[in-house]
Amino acid sequence: MSTTDEAIAALKVFKNVILEGPPGTGKSYSVAEIARKWPGVIGTGTDGKPANGNGSWGITFHPSTTYEEFVEGIRYNPSASDPTDPDSKPRGFELRPGVFRTWIGAARAEPGKDFLVLLDEVNRANVSKVLGDLLLSLEASKRLKHDPACTRTDKKHEACWSNGVTTQLPYSNELLGVPSNLYVLGTMNTSDRSIAPLDAALRRRFAFVRVEPLSGTPLTTALTAALPGAGPAVERSAAALDSLNGALRHALGPDSMLGHSYLFDIAAKPGRFQFWMEVNEGCVTWGQLQTTKPFANALLAAVGVDTRLDIRGSEAELDIRYNGATYPKVKLENPTSGNVRFGGNNTGIPFRDMTDGITVWTPTGVGEVQLEYIPHDAAKTQLAEHKARSVTDYSSTVRGLGRIWSTKGTSYDDTELAVWRYAILPQLIETVSQAFSLDLLSPAARQDWLTTNLTPAVAADAAMALASFEAFLNNHLGLQISPTGHGLAASLAIEPFEPAHEPEVLDASEGEGGEPEPEVAAAAEPAVTESTG
Repeated sequence: MSTTDEAIAALKVFKNVILEGPPGTGKSYSVAEIARKWPGVIGTGTDGKPANGNGSWGITFHPSTTYEEFVEGIRYNPSASDPTDPDSKPRGFELRPGVFRTWIGAARAEPGKDFLVLLDEVNRANVSKVLGDLLLSLEASKRLKHDPACTRTDKKHEACWSNGVTTQLPYSNELLGVPSNLYVLGTMNTSDRSIAPLDAALRRRFAFVRVEPLSGTPLTTALTAALPGAGPAVERSAAALDSLNGALRHALGPDSMLGHSYLFDIAAKPGRFQFWMEVNEGCVTWGQLQTTKPFANALLAAVGVDTRLDIRGSEAELDIRYNGATYPKVKLENPTSGNVRFGGNNTGIPFRDMTDGITVWTPTGVGEVQLEYIPHDAAKTQLAEHKARSVTDYSSTVRGLGRIWSTKGTSYDDTELAVWRYAILPQLIETVSQAFSLDLLSPAARQDWLTTNLTPAVAADAAMALASFEAFLNNHLGLQISPTGHGLAASLAIEPFEPAHEPEVLDASEGEGGEPEPEVAAAAEPAVTESTG
């Protein structure tokens, strides 16, 4: 059952429902869906047919929301005391009805309709103080019922409502009860403790519908439908959020999870990250194209392949499209802890002809890349443009390897990075800060925290989930979360990821057919450059 259907079913029984869950789980979206479906959904008119709905009213609670604003009280009225006199003074402070009392009057006036009241962010206010003496009359069993035999349509229509609890208001001394055709739908973030928790008396009079973050296939399906053409960003970010929420649920409980709605801000735009490399004769050995480990790892991360080629014997596969043909499962391998080779399984791509120019690698899907070779003469005219758009230098001083860069254009990857950098990660840091668990996001201190606070099995699951999330954070987004400050000033900061670099060396002893490869010098660490485009 969807959240919308579950909430409507609960409203039929309890008349008061609160959608609760972590921030960003789609509570406001669900409220809009419920309001949209409201006409004709709940209740029947005096003729026994489905009642016509009457739209909805709404108010957002905040720390300054008061009983005087919501029910009734002495408030300032800026209206002119004499509307016909342009020089008339404001009416000033006077007894005025609050919004909820006004809504009650409208509902009583039309007993054949069902009315929906939306209370957003209810726990940001002191709810017990805001509702005051109306709390009892809100209960479904204490609501006023309309007498179908009563036909009064004048201002005395209140007399047609009875058999419920009424309250004498403290300012006007009038009796007020809540009619049975008025339904209350609220939302609250379970991680928001800015004012006060809801007390037991209030909870007893509301049904609480839990709104969980989407995960797995439902999340990927929803994102794909909402963001057509977003490609790997959908699967990448959905998988990363799943891993993160799995760890948070294990470590801090379900209320600490992060909502999925942030991911719907990822905009699908044409163009993607590109990687390019200057090539010469030294880049090709035995028909295989050589590159550096950082370049290969970044390319794999950009197409959603989690494998890293840092250690001897590691390998991965890509589907490469070149000159209109698709070469499936092209092997990338690190045979000797040195540089990485493309085409170790002799896939037929003519790497041996790529000895003087530029190769351009464009991610096109999960595990898929488009390869373009630009010969020397044409490369001269395009080299400056590629350099201007360059972000990261993956070059090596190894003799025979040219300059290797990644370029960054306008793409969905830009908004994916922005969503994580400026929305999800700050919320994550706030969540662990409120739980006094900063060590959970610190790789150096995490294991001690997990061992101390969780059972071995749960700690192992949380550690694995966080490791998967950090691989996405580091390798694709190029970000890391680092501890800052000490003691009471301790916090976490979002910073550019700075991997530990290893010297890049070519294998001088292994080659195709057992022949030795050329002797090479040691590699320097890759440098990071700023884009000038």
